[in-house]
Parts: sequence; structure tokens; C-alpha cells
Amino acid sequence: MSVVVPTYRRPEQVERAVRSALAQTISDLEVVVVVDDCDAATVAVLEAVGDVRVRVVVPESHLGNAEARNTGIRAATGSWIALLDDDDLWLPAKLERQLARAASMPHRYPIVSCGVIARSATRDFFWPRYVPSPGEPLSDYLFCRRRPITGDGLVQTSTLLTRAALFAAVPFRSGQRYVDQDWLLRACRVDGAAVAFAGMPEPLVVWHMEAERERISNHDDWRFSLDWIRARRDLVTPRAYAAFLLTLASASGARQGDRAAFAALLLEAFRKGKPGLVEILGHVANFLVPGGFKQRLAGLAAGLWRQSISN
Repeated sequence: MSVVVPTYRRPEQVERAVRSALAQTISDLEVVVVVDDCDAATVAVLEAVGDVRVRVVVPESHLGNAEARNTGIRAATGSWIALLDDDDLWLPAKLERQLARAASMPHRYPIVSCGVIARSATRDFFWPRYVPSPGEPLSDYLFCRRRPITGDGLVQTSTLLTRAALFAAVPFRSGQRYVDQDWLLRACRVDGAAVAFAGMPEPLVVWHMEAERERISNHDDWRFSLDWIRARRDLVTPRAYAAFLLTLASASGARQGDRAAFAALLLEAFRKGKPGLVEILGHVANFLVPGGFKQRLAGLAAGLWRQSISN
């Protein structure tokens, strides 16, 4: 069993992430940490962990997140590989439960995810709210919503576990924002690949969204998102195509304050996709409803959902 952790100039965070991997109830594992950009402080922190299961790989040049993952995957020796972002944490039973779920599946390439505690600066959310329905296309699960707030469908990076052979056959692609979604859509085209969840509804990963949102805010460009999904129309359903435009691309346009995005994305969704009412309402809310009010609504919805599953 191999764990691959790419990291870039975050020594305190990656130490915390690595220790959560080493604390798994499964001890027969290696943790391959790819220290991008040859950061001496990070290397020193990892050496101080003092565990022979930790292997540090230092590339000769800066790779970026996607290629750093590919480098770690190539260096890994396990037949199963799990990914862990340097600012996230695993709860102790994460790998044990995922491997058990993978063993129960008839598929050649199980892709096993799990629930997360999505941690913002103000509160925790428990995502995803739902797992894919039988026969539901993965693109619909990832992009379509049952309500105009996020968290319904999610496969987050630090939840991913699958066979090393699948990661080798479908490497991550650099130079784009939606790296994980791109990989999932392509990987699920491989014969014998299927997504499943372990441990639901109990979360097994802590996802620190604060850092994720900082990265996203630096790359907001609704036109990039539009071009991204156009290039992948063969990987998504018409329903998912429209949903992506009216949620993810729409949110980028709203954050940019570009009013031209409102009509352009809505028109594209109707011309080339099949938009649902929930996504249309969400698109309107992105441009008309203040962000603070949307966050309060999301927090209220999260509390009600969590209460419903605990009863």
C-alpha cells in the first residue's frame, strides 16, 4: 500500500498530513512525499518524522501539482495507491475501510472515495450528502445538484484510492484547474473502472477548504472553465454539461464580477446542454445573492442535513 503526497513549501501542513497517514490502522504502507521545488525546510521536517516508511522524492525542477502526483505514483511500490494533499488529514480507519470496500467490489479497477469533513474558516460541513445512484453517470454525480448549494456530489482528491495500474494507465494532466474531475472522467472510461464510497455517512478525511479556496481565487476565469468543459463534451452528459456551466463556471464569473458571464453561460447551457431548474436557480443566485447570505444558507442546510442523518 502506497500513499502519495505532493507538497509545495508547506512544511508544517505536510508533516501533519504525513503523520495522519502513518497513524492509519493499516501499518503496512509507504508514504511517498514529492517535495516540489526542492524546499530544504520541508525535507528537514520529513526527515525529523523519523519513520522508515516515509520516502522523500525531490524533483530536479518545479513540476506543479499534477505532475508531482504522477512522479510520486511512478516512485510508489504498492499495488494500491491513495492520494493525500499536503493540507488535508486522514482519520485513522480511512485506508482500512477503503481497502475493505475495494475488496468487496467485482470491478478490476475500484476507485474508492469516502466522506469528508469540509473545514472552512468558520465551520465544518459533512460532504458529500449523497453517493451515486445505481447507473448514474459519474459526470451527473459530480456536476448536477439536487439543491442550489454545494456538497451534494463530491469526490475529493484526498479521498481517492485505486490500483496503481489505473493511475499508471491514466496519469494526471497538467496545466488546468479541474485536475481531479478531469482524471475521474477519463479513468472511469477504462474498462473495469467504477467509483464507490467507503464508510458513509461517517467522514474519513478532513479537507481544509481554506487553502483550496485561496488557490481557486487566484485562478478565477469563467472563460477558462467554459473552454475546459467544451473540450470534454464527450466525457459528460448534456445534463452535466449544463450543470457545470451554471455552477462552477458561473461561480467563477460571479467572483470576477463579470456580468457578461451570466448571459453567455446561460445561453451555452441551453444551446448545447440540458439545464435543470436547480442549476438555473443557482446560476441566478450566484450573480444576485450576496456571498455572505449564501454562506449562511449553506451553513443552515448543512446543519439540517447532518441532523437528519443522525436521527
